[in-house]
Amino acid sequence: MFLSLADTRDIAVIAYSIAGTVAFVLIIFFTLAIGILSWMTLNRVRGMLKNNVQPTLESVRQTSESVRGTVEFVSDYAVAPVVKTYGTVAGVRQFVVVLSRLGRSRKSG
Repeated sequence: MFLSLADTRDIAVIAYSIAGTVAFVLIIFFTLAIGILSWMTLNRVRGMLKNNVQPTLESVRQTSESVRGTVEFVSDYAVAPVVKTYGTVAGVRQFVVVLSRLGRSRKSG
């Protein structure tokens, strides 16, 4: 009824072999399951990005182009004439100041 040490060793080796094989098969199964689920999740994320983010980015691009056009229009037809007018007025003022200095220096000389 008693098992010899060699028999006990053989049973332990067989038990560890079976347990190792079962563990190896389970690890392979879970690895494949995780890989497949990851692949499916990535496909869903790609679909969401394609359907939701790309139209939003396109809308932002169109809006930025519209804003750029508006800025160019305002710059050409509102800001540029005001700057030119202010530059002309500043030039005329400086011209008057220079002329008034010339008139004073001739009278005092």
